[in-house]
Amino acid sequence: MEPYLWLFPVLFIFHDFEEIIGFRWWLDRNKDILQTCFPRFFKQFDNYTTEGFALAVFEEFVVCSIGSALAVYVGTPLLLYIWLGGFIGFTFHLFVHIVQSVVLRKYIPALITSVLTLPVCVYIVYQCFSADTCIDVTAIVGLAVGFAAVFVNLIFALRLMWVYNNRSRKDN
Repeated sequence: MEPYLWLFPVLFIFHDFEEIIGFRWWLDRNKDILQTCFPRFFKQFDNYTTEGFALAVFEEFVVCSIGSALAVYVGTPLLLYIWLGGFIGFTFHLFVHIVQSVVLRKYIPALITSVLTLPVCVYIVYQCFSADTCIDVTAIVGLAVGFAAVFVNLIFALRLMWVYNNRSRKDN
């Protein structure tokens, strides 16, 4: 598992740069279909700003980097499994973007890097499980904590983005 630990923040930021760069542009060009087919989604991202989204990505990148650093420098089995659970959560996130694109039947910002990085991530997850011959309670707990942390942190990052977006609109 150790050779892959620093790849998490690298793959994460590579993927999220596509989202940061393209999401506002894509929302503006797909407003009609989103309002009609996905009104709840559209309402959530109506006040979206690139700066707010970049802040959310930065927060997630810091958490991802700290998690990788802890796994590298402390390296206890529990931390390594938490890292792997988080990495599996990120891998799942890439798969979700591909499904979103299929459902919409069009490009979404995140599709290109999801297609490029998903096979790499699946390979890393496979290698990590292949190297570990024993799945014990520590592994199960660590994987569950890491996977859950991805989604809890995503909710926090989105709230951070919305707070930033609402404050910046009030200041204007």
